[in-house]
Amino acid sequence: MRIFVAGPIGDTNPQDVIDRNVAIADEVGRDLLHMGHQVFIPHTMTYNWQKDMRLTRDQILELDKSFIVHWAEALYRIPGHSIGAEGEVALARALGLPIFYNWQEILDL
Repeated sequence: MRIFVAGPIGDTNPQDVIDRNVAIADEVGRDLLHMGHQVFIPHTMTYNWQKDMRLTRDQILELDKSFIVHWAEALYRIPGHSIGAEGEVALARALGLPIFYNWQEILDL
């Protein structure tokens, strides 16, 4: 299954919080890949883009959403407050994609 990983990054947080959130998303993505799924982890793709003043947060979120619309078959939501991730969940829900909040839900497929 092609799974989009959604969760907090925290572009307004201290760098150590951002680094931890990216590391968590990366670990989740690797675990899903190990389980036999294909994954898209926007955190790892856009990690350094947060510092590029030519790109807006909205541009990055629109890119993320395009992967949900055109690629994803499901979404995995990492816990933690994130307005962007909640928007991604809402989009996935509107598209009728399954949304997973823990490993057991995926293992039970």
